[in-house]
Amino acid sequence: MTDIVYTANHGFAARMLMQTDLLGKLAAKGLKVGLIAPDATDPNLRNYCQAKGVSLYEFNPPTTKWQSEYYRARKYLLDDIKANPCLWERHLKATKFGSRSILKQIRPRLYYLAYCLRKVFPGIKTWFALKEKQLLQNDEAINLFQQIKPALFVSTYPVNYAEGMLMHAAQKFGCSTYIHLLSWDNISGKGTFVGKADKYLLWGKVMAEELVEYYSIDSSNMALPGVPHFDRHVAIRDQGKPDKCLSKLGLHPLKPYLFFGMSASHFAPREIDIVEWLADQIENDKFGENMQLVIRPHPQNISGSMSDSNWKVRLDRLHKKDRIGVFFPELVNSKMSWSMRHDDMEKLVHLIASATLVYNSGSTISIDALMCERPVVITSFDAHDQLDYWHSARRLLDYKHLKKITTQTGIDVARSFEELENLTKAYLVNSNRNIELRKGTIREYCANFEDGLATSRVVDFLAEAVHMQPNLTIENKAE
Repeated sequence: MTDIVYTANHGFAARMLMQTDLLGKLAAKGLKVGLIAPDATDPNLRNYCQAKGVSLYEFNPPTTKWQSEYYRARKYLLDDIKANPCLWERHLKATKFGSRSILKQIRPRLYYLAYCLRKVFPGIKTWFALKEKQLLQNDEAINLFQQIKPALFVSTYPVNYAEGMLMHAAQKFGCSTYIHLLSWDNISGKGTFVGKADKYLLWGKVMAEELVEYYSIDSSNMALPGVPHFDRHVAIRDQGKPDKCLSKLGLHPLKPYLFFGMSASHFAPREIDIVEWLADQIENDKFGENMQLVIRPHPQNISGSMSDSNWKVRLDRLHKKDRIGVFFPELVNSKMSWSMRHDDMEKLVHLIASATLVYNSGSTISIDALMCERPVVITSFDAHDQLDYWHSARRLLDYKHLKKITTQTGIDVARSFEELENLTKAYLVNSNRNIELRKGTIREYCANFEDGLATSRVVDFLAEAVHMQPNLTIENKAE
């Protein structure tokens, strides 16, 4: 039998579990710990689990055409897509004309008809929610749980179809279920969870409020330990400049720098133009003759369906310039999306923590920067263009998670090059601008802002939960 088994179907979830040694610390308490992932040969996962005594299992079920179709349809049958910009955008993209076949354009329109009928026949949603449990039945998942026999099962990305199968199997198996969310947008931006749990481990107050709003979860079933992988931010933020990282990027280790965390071109199509403009300002000493620029492409910029080879060429060109460094994500060969080398995230945190100012168009980099007590500017415009709303970076500010954090005024928004220049100069004059507002915002989002002890709280919480189970496997059960 196993005490606790986590599942990670995403590189960011793996970061949460390994960067601060969460799984290893659970195992160090005498617990039998397992990890279910889509690729048991992933070098990050394999090496870590072997070193920490964690059992690694693979679950990567093939997806049938029917299952794929069901997953496309579920947001129409379970969510209010017109009230959620993230989901409505996907619908508009699915119905656009062009190279897509007529069939692929008709299907989302039929699903939208079902969505409209829900308002007349609300029983459709209830029927589908019940039917979904049958669709999630997976013999491989059931067999895996019979093999592992866990007391506790923890999901990290509950909108993932494979994790929904595992959650269903866990509940059928009779073990306690937990959801330990990997990111700030998972509740409001990804659609209805494929599976709900007995208990929830949350970043902080904002997530707790969202669980009540979206799922009416009772507060007694929530714990707010903070964000384990942000413990490193707390440890690193006062250490000084990352000399080795900057030197490897061809930058001066003692000179100041600006940091730009990029998004995929799908979200901000002209972001590369803004990055190039910023690089030109650096070269022309617009922000001082010593200022440098570090650019961090998102993993989606260089891999996956949203990658753009043209952006890669332009970033390579920027990297050759003086005072400009491009820190490319250090991905590993894996069937798990965004699986990166363990030290990649360590380098990223060091670079964010010592930046003078952090830019992005609306990614988690904003939270990373606030956690490191760095000021943030969101670039909500399309360089010199004015794209239509649903292609423009402007739309990102209407995503519910971004709209919420930007209305708290701890984060500045630039809507033009002129505003971007003015805000940059304002922070160069006063790096503590809005600092109390920024600290107040991050306290609302991350319970471990001050102490950096989220990992310890999660470990203690789960260890105590195991002790409360009727079938313990730890050696000190008698105690």
